[in-house]
Amino acid sequence: MSFEYAPAIALLPLVSFAIALTVGSRMPKKGAFAGIAATGGSLLLSLLAVRQVAGGEHHNEELLVWAGAGAGTELELTFGILIDPLSALMLIIVSLVAFLVHVFSLGYMNDEGEVGLPRYYAGLGLFTFSMLAFVYASNLLQAFMFFELVGLCSWLLIGFWFREAAPPSAAKKAFLVTRFGDFFFLVGVVGVAVTFAGATETPLAFAGAESFPVVAEEVVEGSMGAGELATFGFAPQTWFTILGLLVLGGVVGKSAQFPLHTWLPDAMEGPTPVSALIHAATMVAAGVFLVARMYGFYAVSPQALAIIAFVGGFTALFAATMGVVKDEIKQVLAYSTISQYGYMMLALGAGGYIAGVFHLMTHAFFKALLFLGAGSVIIAMHHEEDMWKMGGLKQKMPVTYWTFLAGSLALAGIFPFAGFWSKDEVLFEALVHGLGASPFLLAAYAMGLLAVPVTAFYTFRMVSLTFHGEARTEAAEDPHGVRWNVKFPLVVLGVLATVAGFLNMVPVVKLLGASHLGPIPLEALHDWLAHGIEGVNAEHYTLADESLTHEFAGYTAGYVGSELVTTLLSAGLSLGLAVVGAIAGYRLYDAPDPTEHTDRLGSMKTVLYDNYYQDEYQVWLAEGVTAPLAQLANRFDQGVVDGVVDGVSSVSLLSGSRVRRIQTGVVSNYAALITAGLIVLLIAVGVLGGWF
Repeated sequence: MSFEYAPAIALLPLVSFAIALTVGSRMPKKGAFAGIAATGGSLLLSLLAVRQVAGGEHHNEELLVWAGAGAGTELELTFGILIDPLSALMLIIVSLVAFLVHVFSLGYMNDEGEVGLPRYYAGLGLFTFSMLAFVYASNLLQAFMFFELVGLCSWLLIGFWFREAAPPSAAKKAFLVTRFGDFFFLVGVVGVAVTFAGATETPLAFAGAESFPVVAEEVVEGSMGAGELATFGFAPQTWFTILGLLVLGGVVGKSAQFPLHTWLPDAMEGPTPVSALIHAATMVAAGVFLVARMYGFYAVSPQALAIIAFVGGFTALFAATMGVVKDEIKQVLAYSTISQYGYMMLALGAGGYIAGVFHLMTHAFFKALLFLGAGSVIIAMHHEEDMWKMGGLKQKMPVTYWTFLAGSLALAGIFPFAGFWSKDEVLFEALVHGLGASPFLLAAYAMGLLAVPVTAFYTFRMVSLTFHGEARTEAAEDPHGVRWNVKFPLVVLGVLATVAGFLNMVPVVKLLGASHLGPIPLEALHDWLAHGIEGVNAEHYTLADESLTHEFAGYTAGYVGSELVTTLLSAGLSLGLAVVGAIAGYRLYDAPDPTEHTDRLGSMKTVLYDNYYQDEYQVWLAEGVTAPLAQLANRFDQGVVDGVVDGVSSVSLLSGSRVRRIQTGVVSNYAALITAGLIVLLIAVGVLGGWF
């Protein structure tokens, strides 16, 4: 079966965007049903794509050449579709979460007499289209374009309630901070194109024998000379590291990694379903997916991998500490998102390609669940978000409570919920590569490990304050009811948050007809991602192992001796820390009238509550450093550059004004000037020729 339907996976939400924007105001539920039908169709087509990939098929098609066509052209810029195991998996995640968010929005948005709903559903459709098109983009430039469109959609949706003061400000902040990172991404795209244009006709392609990851690997291994590459005087591997770090700038911005994380907590000003979509499956996921998508390129540079790992480990711990003191339920979840994406970056930087993708998948399910669960609570509390004004909701909202608890256990990494399996694999990969290669990676592992009890603590502090104890306000005593359109997404995601971790433990790929893979005793996700097109298959994470100078080649079923002991010790240690943190958070805050125990932190609580003053620092950086430098540059431009330009123009104007005086319009004057000029010319020629 062919992949002729593949463009429709992304185009269906684009159609729903057009429908909602043009005729949504005249449709039932203001265009919601068009979005539900479109994302449902995308989900079904994505499932079909997964089945075909499981059957051994892959799809790498060039749809059109939009620049550079013609004889003798060295560089062509194309649009295409790449569907392999990684993109097929991500298509399922994005389309499923988008579908559930559309259904949830029926209960969250429509029942409140909200204005502008066609614009809201149009934004969701465009957002989903942008992310799906980004996921199966076949080359780096195409990915950049949809990466930017994802950012635009986030700006539109975060600022949906633009009549209030905070949402537009938060939207602008998200747009500007991520644009800062995307500037480096764009430079990286241009750098990749220039570097590889002489060595391949498709220098920006992700996959194939002539893709830039394959060419880079061949150059580093010595099977291909570097003479055709433009490395600007750098050694090839050094230059590849520079290019990788430039692209990483966009990743750090989109995935809210330190120091470009400050936009994400403010993004909570948007509608809660939008927060679920941004945090779980679209904008924030885009950065991590991009690193996974071009992992073959990063794998040739141990320096780039080490930086990715350290940034991820630091962000995981840094953001987790801020979640401990937050009062609003969505703020806690926002900082947990920053922290969890730090874990994914830690895994990818530590050579754990599979672990990073695994955690990306499980996090999408349990974080979407937690945000939608928070949305259910906010509906019940008449749009109150302060956890200190809640309490006692466990008995009044049983479906929300039990599903939210499943998501919380997954977030905390408690066995056997989904987050336990993926989080422990992240830490295991960081540990084994750190032991075999670099103390730098061990430091990143240590930060990730320290974040485990902190994560469990703030998670169960949130659960206790929200659902346990006694109702602390009238709204909590008599919460608003929620209907099926809220409960259905919670149940679906609750099941996934509970069992999705077993995807890497049982031969589920067999169930999809993957007979070509042979026996799969354990860890189906590893085998699933191991097969693909050249440049985006198992070779790139094997290469990452080699570049980290560690012979351990993955997380397999055949552990013996010390490897099995290391696995059990790593899992046991992180699980033990998670349990300690969860018990502490539960016991300290599960009381009829809970006390804020973080007050004991003293001035440190203020620092954490104010986010380590990162916003103030960035404002100072913009106003105290960047603005004066810009003003200095402006004065230089006006005083020196403009002075030179104006001086040249003044000479031209002065000489022109003098010459203009001889333009009298009197023919006899012109005849006299011509005669005088001819005489002067003859005399000059005579003198030079020796006639006189």
